[in-house]
Amino acid sequence: MHRNNFLPRPLIGLCSLVLLLVVACVPQPDRQSVAPGSSDLNEETATYLAAMPLACLDRPHAAPQGTGYLYERTASLRVDYESTRAFYGCYDWHSAVNSTWTLVEILVRFPESRIAPLIAEKLNQHLTIDTLAGELAYFAENPRFERPYGWAWLMALEAALRRSTHPAARGWTESVTPLAEQFATDFLPYVENLDYPLRVGTHNNTAFALDLALGYAEEAGNVPLAGHIRDNALRLYGEDTACALAFEPSGSDFLSPCLEVAKLMSAVLDTDFGAWLDEYLGQVDDDAFAALAEPIRLRSDNDALDTGQLGAKSHLIGLAFTRAEALERMAAALPVTDPRVQAMREIASTQADQGFAAMFEADYLGSHWLATFALKYLLAKTAGAATG
Repeated sequence: MHRNNFLPRPLIGLCSLVLLLVVACVPQPDRQSVAPGSSDLNEETATYLAAMPLACLDRPHAAPQGTGYLYERTASLRVDYESTRAFYGCYDWHSAVNSTWTLVEILVRFPESRIAPLIAEKLNQHLTIDTLAGELAYFAENPRFERPYGWAWLMALEAALRRSTHPAARGWTESVTPLAEQFATDFLPYVENLDYPLRVGTHNNTAFALDLALGYAEEAGNVPLAGHIRDNALRLYGEDTACALAFEPSGSDFLSPCLEVAKLMSAVLDTDFGAWLDEYLGQVDDDAFAALAEPIRLRSDNDALDTGQLGAKSHLIGLAFTRAEALERMAAALPVTDPRVQAMREIASTQADQGFAAMFEADYLGSHWLATFALKYLLAKTAGAATG
């Protein structure tokens, strides 16, 4: 009998049950202590964030809804999905991948934490030779599935696994690497065939995918891939000027089209980034930055929202985190004497505060993925603090 799509997979082993109880018994912090923008990443915050992907990693994607215009459709779970699929939870494929990335990054930084054994158990269940072979076979038959967003997240996951010192990390990495290498191979022609980048605030954003892929290429030592990504970033964005921040956001954005480009270019241009940014966004007292200082407007009455509206609301909550991360990354790439640095970090903190305060206002449509982008911000903030 298939499991109900709306119930989590039963936990396996007494250790899992005990650890979940430990996490559940962690007092829910007030909203000013749940890693707001002014705080640092610590074990308590990491445990709090890890609980969200742990709650959905074994929760199978919901069956497709509705009927076709001319044809009826039926759906049923694969009987072998737990042994032939790695990323079947957390609402959709890419969210399962980025949720796994979240757990790995937490394990990398807090390998002795109380949540670490449960994270390792989940990775042992999902990242096996068999499950990733099933994923690779699926993509061989569906080569455009999750391109480019899911591909980029899978590459980011492989990069994070390489950084782990956990005793089982080598096995997890060896399972994931073939799929990451396949995506890396297929990613280049996809990008090189783009006449124009996709400047959107949702999954198909080209700059976001390039940035994650560049991080993977550098971690994996894939020099040709890193070089091609840099070349294409310059081709697609090198001549950009005067990005219109005043027109952001659209109603379902979780990425800032302007800031994702600037974040990418901060990694590509190195010492030339400041001059490029002068033409792209100007100075922080220019009108272009005014919109970023304002909180994102969110409808508070969830009972009045349908599923599509609630999903859009979750995206806008996520936008607060992605704006904050981009600003931290940009600030870290500028000289410490640049007056934009402090202003960017202050705006980033304000944006992140709003994200943390609203994290649970979109129910499961938000909780299955927002921890990932909260963590991305905190990692960028920590890295920026380390470099001055």
